[in-house]
Amino acid sequence: MEELFQLAQRGNLKIGDLLNKKSKAFKDLKIDPDSLSEEETARILSEKPKAIIRPLLTDGNKLTAGFKPDEMENLLS
Repeated sequence: MEELFQLAQRGNLKIGDLLNKKSKAFKDLKIDPDSLSEEETARILSEKPKAIIRPLLTDGNKLTAGFKPDEMENLLS
């Protein structure tokens, strides 16, 4: 779970920002995402990695989450 917190920190994100609320893996849990703490969200993401928003792109220092072409291009340049 610590790696999830490190990834989120690289993108100046909360763990909840890494949660793909539209994923089948998350929807099947039938949980209100707004009711989850950061720790609970991290536990879900570690147990159900298909619930992580994709793509995740990092250069080791920064992170972009989700399909954001401009941010992805800036990170790679």
